[in-house]
Amino acid sequence: MSKYRGQVREVINRNTVVSLALEQDFNAFLPVYDGGVDFILYRESDARVRKVQLKSRWMIDKKYIGRDIWIAFPIDGDWYLMPHDVMLASAEADGVTRTASWKEAGAYSRRRLSAALVEQCTPYRFASIAKVAAQAAADSAGSPSPM
Repeated sequence: MSKYRGQVREVINRNTVVSLALEQDFNAFLPVYDGGVDFILYRESDARVRKVQLKSRWMIDKKYIGRDIWIAFPIDGDWYLMPHDVMLASAEADGVTRTASWKEAGAYSRRRLSAALVEQCTPYRFASIAKVAAQAAADSAGSPSPM
């Protein structure tokens, strides 16, 4: 199974983010072709659409600029869903776009975030997956069994 560890982790992460989005009344759709969008979230009540790119950490990439892509990433066990271009604006203010990584490779990621950057991400934080799962379990316990 270790040969598939990265793929398994990506599926677990995607299912976690989708579960968190479902709690906010979004539905999830998988594109037939991945042209930079891992999945799409749609909420019918307000027609809100989120084209999501799933990452293992905070990351910006030139290929996502101006495409209305939202980056899903974890910080200390919590998941965030943040507009890429908002992340880019923050990175520009921090001087990230002057780094070799950005200039030459066209991408930049951070494993550890400053307290100030975590604060900027806070409005985009999902509820804790543990709380969402516990609430779903409680809701199910109160429902009659389908059988």
